[in-house]
Amino acid sequence: MTQAVAGLDLAASPKRCTGYAVIVLTKRHSILTKVKCLSTDESIVSEVLKDEVRLIAIDAPLIRIPRMRDVDRLLIKLGFRVFPPNFKWMRDLSVRGWKIAEKLRSLSIEVIETHPRSALLGAGVNSCSGLLELLGINVGVKGFTNTVMIKDLSDSVVAAVVAYCYVKGCSEAVSTGDGTVYILKKLRNM
Repeated sequence: MTQAVAGLDLAASPKRCTGYAVIVLTKRHSILTKVKCLSTDESIVSEVLKDEVRLIAIDAPLIRIPRMRDVDRLLIKLGFRVFPPNFKWMRDLSVRGWKIAEKLRSLSIEVIETHPRSALLGAGVNSCSGLLELLGINVGVKGFTNTVMIKDLSDSVVAAVVAYCYVKGCSEAVSTGDGTVYILKKLRNM
């Protein structure tokens, strides 16, 4: 059975690159099939539908009204450097993230929140290409290299890996009563 999962490194403004990556899971292999920049909310939703994505991990605080959450405090306490949703530059990102997540959920697409830098740190890996290699995810994207990829795109790949690990059981939930952020379990020992 084929299943597509995706990662989204959401930009606060549609004028900037929102990184988008897709991993297709089959019985035999998992393949990174797409890495690209998107812009508008409509283009994001359209691409997710076109790719038949069933689960997407979004790098943005998914909260209706931007405020400091207990889950943000817990992540910081655990040593992960996250910016709380109520910081000035994070408010627009939070509002946009909530709007897109709600639209995708209304279309029966499962949405989870992630933080790529924390996911890499939790996994004990320092690059998205190292992460793909460690998990045995094949790269089916022409010209893909970690060294020439802009941060928005590499973060979307890490977010897609978090979605992949959510399905495969190698993700870890950092959770409180007001939110859950998915990162990766330590992978070096796997």
